[in-house]
Amino acid sequence: MISEAPRRLHLAAIAVDAVRSALQLAGGAVVIAVVQGGTPGLAAVMALGAIGVSSVAGWFTWRHKSYWLDDVALHYRSGVFTPDEKVVPRARVQAVDTVTGPIQRLLGVVELRVQVPGASNADEIVLSAVTHAEAARLRRELGQPEPATPEAHVRLGRRGLLLTALTSPQISVALSAVAGVYALFNNVIDVERDGEGLVERLDSPQEIALAVAIVLGAAYLLSFLAAIVVFAGFEVERDARVLRIRRGLLERRAQSIPLDRIDGVVIVEGLARGPLGLATLRLETAAHGGERAVSRTLLPLVRRADAEDVIARLVPGLAVTPGELQRPPRRALRRFVAPRVIAGAAVGAAPVVLWTSAAWPALPALALLGAAIGLRGYRGAGVRLADGVVVVREVRIARRTLLVRRHRLQAHALRRTRLQERAALADLRVVVGSGGSGRARHLDASTADAVFTALRRAGGAARGSTGTSSHA
Repeated sequence: MISEAPRRLHLAAIAVDAVRSALQLAGGAVVIAVVQGGTPGLAAVMALGAIGVSSVAGWFTWRHKSYWLDDVALHYRSGVFTPDEKVVPRARVQAVDTVTGPIQRLLGVVELRVQVPGASNADEIVLSAVTHAEAARLRRELGQPEPATPEAHVRLGRRGLLLTALTSPQISVALSAVAGVYALFNNVIDVERDGEGLVERLDSPQEIALAVAIVLGAAYLLSFLAAIVVFAGFEVERDARVLRIRRGLLERRAQSIPLDRIDGVVIVEGLARGPLGLATLRLETAAHGGERAVSRTLLPLVRRADAEDVIARLVPGLAVTPGELQRPPRRALRRFVAPRVIAGAAVGAAPVVLWTSAAWPALPALALLGAAIGLRGYRGAGVRLADGVVVVREVRIARRTLLVRRHRLQAHALRRTRLQERAALADLRVVVGSGGSGRARHLDASTADAVFTALRRAGGAARGSTGTSSHA
C-alpha cells in the first residue's frame, strides 16, 4: 500500500479556528456579564480573555491535526487528548466542496469538505485551511473531475435575488433571533426595577399591536438580509458529468455534485411564493440529504411555469415530456376537506369554551379556513409516471412536487385503510436514498395499483429498492 507522509493544515487554520471559537466564547461571555449585571469593562475583559484562550487553543488543535492519502482512502486525524481518525475510501467520495469565508480570502486559502453518500455533517472530513493548489491536488487524487466547459448555466440575477429575499420563508428563524435580542435588551436597560417587564408595560391594544408589528418587521428584515447574504451570486453550471453550485456573499460556497448521484429534485411552492407563480428547486442527493434546505438548493427562485424546463437543462436525467398528473377522483374530495374542517372547528371552539362566548366568530372562520386548506390539498395532489421518472405532488404547508428517477428509488409503498378500500382509494408513497419522500393521497385504486406495479417491476432490477403494500 502506497501512503504519503501526514500533512498539516496551512498555518492559516490557526486563525480560522481561533476566530470561530473566539466569536462563540466572546459572545457568550458578554451575554453572561450583562445578564449578571456586570459593567461594560468586565464584559470587555471577558471577551478579550475568550479571544486569548481561543488563540492558544487554535494553535494546539492545529498541532494535532493531520491528513494523508494512500491508494485506498483519505485519512484525517484530529484531537489533543483523545485523537480521532476518520477514513474515507476513495471509492466512496461523492463530492469535494469548498468554502471561502472572509478570513480564508484574506489569507489566500480555502476550506475543503469531503462528502460521502449517506453521511452526516459530523462524519465528513473538513480541512479548514489548505492552499488552492493543495485543494486542486486533493480533488484530482479523489477522482473529482476538473471543471469542463459548461453545457448549461443558470444564474440568479439581482431582480431574482431581491424577489428571493422578499419571499424568504425563514421568518420563524428570524423571530427566534429577535426574541433572543429582546431577552438581552430586557436585562441591559434594567426594566424590571419596579417588577414589570417590557411586555407588562404594554397597557393598550394599540401599544400591543405596535409591539407585535415591530417584532414582525424586525424578523422580516433579518430574514431579508439573511437571504441576501446566503444567495448572493448564486449560479449553477452543468457539464457532462457534474453539477456545480456557487453561492454566498460573505462566505462563498462551491458545491460539486455528480449527476449520476442525484436522486431527484423537489419543486417547492411556499405560501409566499406559490401565489406569485414562483418556486424553489431543491436537490435530493444522499451526500446532502441530512443538511439544511439551503445546502440542498438547486435554484432558490424560478417561475413555476419554467421549473420543469430548468430541471431538464440542469439535470437531464429528470427531463419529462409535458403532461398532466393523475389526480384524486372527485369522490376523494371530502376526505381532504372533512378532517381539516373538523380540526379548524375544534380549534375555534376552544376559546369559546375556555374563555368567552364573544369569541364564537373564530369557530366558523377557522372551519372555513380548514375547508380551504383541504380543497388546496385535493387540487394539488397527484402522480405521474413518464420517461423513467415518477412525479409525486402533495400539499403540506407548501406544495411539493418530487421528480425522481425510478431506478433511484429506495422504497415505495401502497397503503389503503378499510375506509379507503370501500371507496376504491389508496395512498402511494415513494422514498429516495437521501431520506426525502413524496406521497400522493386518496388516488383512485386502479391508478395507484398501476403506478405501484410499474415501480415494483423497475425496483426489482434496481438493487436496494423495496415495494410494500399494506392495509390498515
